[in-house]
Amino acid sequence: MNTNPQSDTNINEAAENSYRHLAPEMHPTMATATTDKIRLFAFGTGWGVPFATSAPFPLKLATWLRMANIPFDFVTANDPSKGPKGKSPWIEYGTVRMGDSALIIEHLEERFGINLDTHLDARQRALAKSVQRMLEEHYHQCFEHQLFFGRGAEGRLQEFASSMPIPLRWLVPTVLKRAFTKQLYARGMGRHAEDVIIAQGKSDLDTLAVLLGDQPYVLGDRPSSIDACVFGFLGVSLYVAGDNPLYQYGASLKNLMGYCERMRANYFPETLSTPTAVRSGAHERPVPNSAALV
Repeated sequence: MNTNPQSDTNINEAAENSYRHLAPEMHPTMATATTDKIRLFAFGTGWGVPFATSAPFPLKLATWLRMANIPFDFVTANDPSKGPKGKSPWIEYGTVRMGDSALIIEHLEERFGINLDTHLDARQRALAKSVQRMLEEHYHQCFEHQLFFGRGAEGRLQEFASSMPIPLRWLVPTVLKRAFTKQLYARGMGRHAEDVIIAQGKSDLDTLAVLLGDQPYVLGDRPSSIDACVFGFLGVSLYVAGDNPLYQYGASLKNLMGYCERMRANYFPETLSTPTAVRSGAHERPVPNSAALV
């Protein structure tokens, strides 16, 4: 994350340029609600992920902001303790300083009168909430375990630490591993063997693939706020460089990869010139049979 500050700067400049070219009618809410542009503070990027951040909750929030046509500046902040909740991401604009992606989105929906879900019925909203919980409370643990302890983890930890001054770059990998060992054990996932964790993460990805099917978006032909959450997690998983079995499996699911490329083209077009990660031995797989998930 933020292992290449120059690369992050280029991505952020491209993102800002893409907003300058939006027609004024595409984002009227900011013009009428406030003159202060939102600043989004979050972990930077790394390990082949083509977006300004390689963390799921920051990418979720950045995606929602783009879906809502709200301009913002991305600020790389690799020390979440500086945020109001000690978490990444957080936002600042005017006198507002707020953390937690879900609370931020709720606040901005009310502040700017935005609702990306007006076309959804009660059942679809319930399904969206279930998918959100699966990703944020379960898949997130599998994702973190593989990021810091799975295949390729040592390289990712060293990449993250390399942006820090000596002696921090020597200490950070050990400190992070200890912290995530404790956190994942407390949440429950860290009590399992690695093959179980990978299998459970793959099961979550299979569930998403079956739910998506051949639809362009998670709940049909039109995007909704759950797409920001789903893309936030898939976008930082499927593009990870190397041959990690969990991330590689997700990239091999044809409809999930197609979904990511569709969301990327629609909401992060400036990244299309960024080479995607090379996944050793990855092969496309068909959408899993829903009967296999029972």
